[in-house]
Amino acid sequence: MDKVLSYTILSGDTARQITASREEWTNFLRLSGRLYKYPFAEQLLIYAQRPEAEACAEYDFWNKRMQRYVRRGSKGIALIDQNSGQPRLKYVFDVADTGGKRKPYLWKYDEQRHSETVGAALEQEYGVSESLGLAGQLKEIAEGMAAEYWEQNRQDILGEVIGSALSRLPEEDIAAEYVDAARVSIAYTLLSRCGLAPELYFENEEFLSIFDFTTPATVAVLGAAVSDCS
Repeated sequence: MDKVLSYTILSGDTARQITASREEWTNFLRLSGRLYKYPFAEQLLIYAQRPEAEACAEYDFWNKRMQRYVRRGSKGIALIDQNSGQPRLKYVFDVADTGGKRKPYLWKYDEQRHSETVGAALEQEYGVSESLGLAGQLKEIAEGMAAEYWEQNRQDILGEVIGSALSRLPEEDIAAEYVDAARVSIAYTLLSRCGLAPELYFENEEFLSIFDFTTPATVAVLGAAVSDCS
């Protein structure tokens, strides 16, 4: 339990750290894009321990499913497993910790090969015009998702803002701040994962709302939206 507690503290400290600057937050969003299959709480601990991680999995997955070995002396990335009744630690390893002939498949967006197919699919699924280009489509989709996430989770989110900079605001302003922060964060994550140099598509002012997420609880409800929607 002492180790679980130490990583719980690490998680809280990291949550406060990542919303303290645009650079720290966007660095986290890049990792979130790479590790999009992980929930926010686990992305946060991976970022705290291995911010450059590219693809993570447990030992048996690498060994049995991927037929790769974990290099001797590699240090596992500790995550808190909440699924067994009592919290315990589990460990994952980054692909950089592994070796073997079989290479893991990490998908990449190739504009020349994929733009027409992906653009048409996004237009059909989300109703955003293919003429916007992939970046424009993803930004518009992110805006709609952020607003929808707020409407579906409004009461839960409002319950977590106590003690943060958001708590001094009326509900309509909290809604605006939350949706704005989620919108830019989801879009940045998506563009990053698709290799579109997201820093070229956003102004610094678009990240100002991030700074009002000053407690681990508020960072968690924002991070959950980014992780789930992305």
